[in-house]
This record gives sequence, structure tokens and C-alpha cells, in this order.
Amino acid sequence: IGRMANKHYNYTDLPKDAEVVVKEVFQGNTTYSEGFSNMLESPTLTVGKPIISGQKIVGALLLHSPIEGMTGAISQGFRILLISLVVALMLSFILSALLALVFTKPLKKMKNSAIRLAAGDYTAKTGIRQNDEIGELAKSIDVLSDRLDYANRESKKLLQLRNDFVANISHELRTPVTVIRGSLEALCDEVVTDSEQIKIYHQQILNESLFLQRLINDLLDLSRLQSTDFQIEMKELNLCDVINDVVRSNQNIAQSKNIKINKELDTDIYMVHGDYGRLRQMLFIILDNAIKFSPDNSYVTISLEGREISITDKGIGIADEDLPYIFDRFYKVKSKENKEGTGLGLAISKQIADKHNIRLSVNSKQNEGTEFRFEF
Repeated sequence: IGRMANKHYNYTDLPKDAEVVVKEVFQGNTTYSEGFSNMLESPTLTVGKPIISGQKIVGALLLHSPIEGMTGAISQGFRILLISLVVALMLSFILSALLALVFTKPLKKMKNSAIRLAAGDYTAKTGIRQNDEIGELAKSIDVLSDRLDYANRESKKLLQLRNDFVANISHELRTPVTVIRGSLEALCDEVVTDSEQIKIYHQQILNESLFLQRLINDLLDLSRLQSTDFQIEMKELNLCDVINDVVRSNQNIAQSKNIKINKELDTDIYMVHGDYGRLRQMLFIILDNAIKFSPDNSYVTISLEGREISITDKGIGIADEDLPYIFDRFYKVKSKENKEGTGLGLAISKQIADKHNIRLSVNSKQNEGTEFRFEF
């Protein structure tokens, strides 16, 4: 082939290792050699292959291939490999940049959200929506943000309630204490000497003392009911007995205003699980208010139907703007009938209802009446 075509060689022209190659071929082996390079005047790779006829080796076939063609192929292979490496590096760089952008951008958003949360901005959100581990982490940060925001609002609300409580209790205590002190100073300094006047001053001191006692008792009750550690005495009881007890206790108050208490029970026995004393207190407060805010010579109705107790009056009613706040501590409707109230009664009733999982609701229209409903 090529420069080796049409040339004839004698056995003596063969290189020294030709005998070794031919020997290996006649033993049935395929062998390789570079010893023919000088003879062929070019770096050559020789492959020896046996010629087999039947079961016998009858000759040796020597194939010569110039190495320079192989070197060119190797060089070309190296060039292709180098180009492939450069392209692969460029692609890997582009992919790395894209992946870095995909990963670092949401991580940066989460970092900024975490910094804002640490600074007290609990409205911070990541804004990331991905269905992978980063998306799950971002979702957890957003949930944390919501809970911190809720806790912060509750904390502010609690602080406001505490400040309102201090302001309200200070206001409620100031008036009776001032009256008691003024009356005692007048008596001690003998400013008042008339026996009838002295009696009036004594009665005034007693009335203000009773108001203070009622206020302190209500505060203690409310504090105990709002405490998570306070345990009420839950046991089986007949709710009808509680209603009868409450009606009996309010008869004297009702008679003083010539108000009739209508009792309507659809059964004589309705067993519930609760604290007798606290349920009595809850219903007593509402029935007492119904009597207090009803006009003379009217009636109040307390009824039990199914799982509900309702207490209805035909009194002055509650204004729409007051309804959302009637269960707040110290919130009092401004009226002459409520001038001696502590503003804690309805808050206590609500706490007792909550402790018993009772749904307490109210419907009212001004100058028409009010209805409180207890759903057991």
C-alpha cells in the first residue's frame, strides 16, 4: 500500500525480529512489531496474522501500517478532546451560574426575611413558591412569620388590656375611697354634729364599703376564672335545680320593682356536667341584670328549651355600638340603672360559660329588650 506497493523483499532483507514474528504467527498467535520500520523507511506498526487452510497454518500475513497516520489521528483526537473540554467547561460555568442564581436568589430572600423578623417586623414574607426543599424551608419561615405576628398582636392586646385594667380599677377605687375618706374626716373633725346627718354619713360609708367588697370579690372571681391553673368542680347536676335556685334568690329583688319572673321549663330534669356554684353565679348575674334594666311593673322570662337557656327582659336594651364590648372587663353601659355596677358581671358570666363550653350569645334592641342565650 502506498510506498510499499510493487516492492519485493528477500528473506534476508527482513529485520532481525521478523523470525520471531513469523514464528509466533505459525504458532497460531496474532503478534505485533515495530521492527519493520527501518526496512520500510518509515515508522511502521506490523501486525502478523496466521493463514489457515483446513486445520493447518500454511502461511503468515504481515500487515504494515505507517505510524504517522495514527499520530495524526491521535493528534486530532486530542484536539477534539480539548475542544470538548473547553465546551464542557463553558457549559458547566453557564449551568453553575444558572444553578447559583436559582439557589442563591431564594436563599437571599429567606435571609432578608429572617433579618426583618429578627428586627421585629413580623409581617415579613419570603414570597417563595417552590415544590422542593427550599420551598418547604421558605414555607416554614412564612408560617413562623404568621405566628410571630399573631403572638405580637396578642402581646400588644394583652398590654393594652393590662393598661386599661389598671386605669379602670384606679377609677373604680378612687370614688368610693374618696367618699369614705371625706365622710370619716367630717365625722372625726366633728364638722357634722346632727344625729340624723351622722347617720346619713355612716350609711354612706357602709354603702361604699359594700361596693368595694363587691368589686374586690368580682375581681378575685374573674382572676381565678381567667387563670389556666384554676380548676372548677365539675360533676353531674340537674340544670333545672340551678334555674330554680337562681329564680328563688332573685325574687326579693324583683318584688322591690314589682317585676314578675316567668319560669318556663320543658322538663324537670336536665342533667349536665358542671360546677353548680359557678353555673348559679352565671345565671344569677344575667337574671339580676335583666331585673335591674327592666322597668317597674314588667316581667322577665327565664326558659329552658332543649339544650338552651334564655333570659329575656323588656328593658332599655343595649345599643348596637355597645354590643361588641359588653363582655369586656369594666365596660359599663352608661345609664342611671347601671351607676352602681362594677362592669365585671358579664365578663365573669362569659368566663364561666367558656369554662363549661357553653355558647353565650345576646340579642338586643334599644327600648325593646334583651335576650341572653346559653347553649349547652
